[in-house]
Amino acid sequence: MVALYPITLWFAYLTLRLLFSRTSIAPLWGVTVMATVPMFTLVHTYYTNDAPAIAVSTIATYALIRAHHSTFSTFDTMLLGFTLALVALHKYTGLLLFPATIVTIIWHFYRTPLTLIRKAVLVLGIAGAIACWWYVRNWLLYDDPVGVSFTQAAVDASGGAPIPPRAQGLSPIDFATSTNWWAENFATFWAGYGIHRLKLPGAAYLSFAALTAAAAVGLTARIARSLWLKRADNMLSAIFLLVFLHIGLWMVSFWSSYAVDVALHGRYVFPSIVAFVALVVSGMSVLPRYIPKSSLAAAATIPIMLAANGAYFVHSILPDVNR
Repeated sequence: MVALYPITLWFAYLTLRLLFSRTSIAPLWGVTVMATVPMFTLVHTYYTNDAPAIAVSTIATYALIRAHHSTFSTFDTMLLGFTLALVALHKYTGLLLFPATIVTIIWHFYRTPLTLIRKAVLVLGIAGAIACWWYVRNWLLYDDPVGVSFTQAAVDASGGAPIPPRAQGLSPIDFATSTNWWAENFATFWAGYGIHRLKLPGAAYLSFAALTAAAAVGLTARIARSLWLKRADNMLSAIFLLVFLHIGLWMVSFWSSYAVDVALHGRYVFPSIVAFVALVVSGMSVLPRYIPKSSLAAAATIPIMLAANGAYFVHSILPDVNR
């Protein structure tokens, strides 16, 4: 678990370096934000299937961005197929990378159908050859290729599982409002396990909300400017790809909570955390145009963020692990 932490950060850095090659501080600042998310550190301090799922999804995201930049060279296409196979052998929280890959291939090759088919077959063929056996095994053993229904049945048989909100007759809106799903998942995305444990002071969450809002405003301005100037470049298409990966996983997480259990855990969207960080960096990177020396200010926040996460580790995680 601990070893997966630097591996994931390294591939996140490589991804950000591909996306923001013109701004040297952006990849470093982005990976520092990722490392400073207290919950991201916490996930790598105990045994969980989340950490390897996050790692392989981050590696596959890097491979997808790399293939996108190289217009799916043969090597990058094969690398993407291999990393997607690793994703398929882990939690379903990474499976959005498959439709994202297909959409990206279509975006590149819709004018050349034969090339489109060849690239799609190569990617999916490699992924299927490596990972398909696992789904065949599940189907033969459980009549359920993905295993979700069998897992839910096992949890129900234990006697302590909550009744899914959908089974209670609640609408998605009723579920979201009655459980405070959005607020709790936002909080536990940054820090906190469940409703009460390992939370931060309220001011910290307000700061995270302000950062997210500022990045969203900057990202919206960047997209609007590109569309206004009709600059449909690789960066703009990458932004839409990252939005799909991150917002899409939030939607999957919500539906899982509504239909399967009542999970209030923001860590379930960590397989797309590199997409989130890239979107934050993309939104905040519009500031240098309007704020002088903002790059120096961003660099100055790096040691502050690392110190803050170190303090969280010492004062919150270690006492919880040792008790």
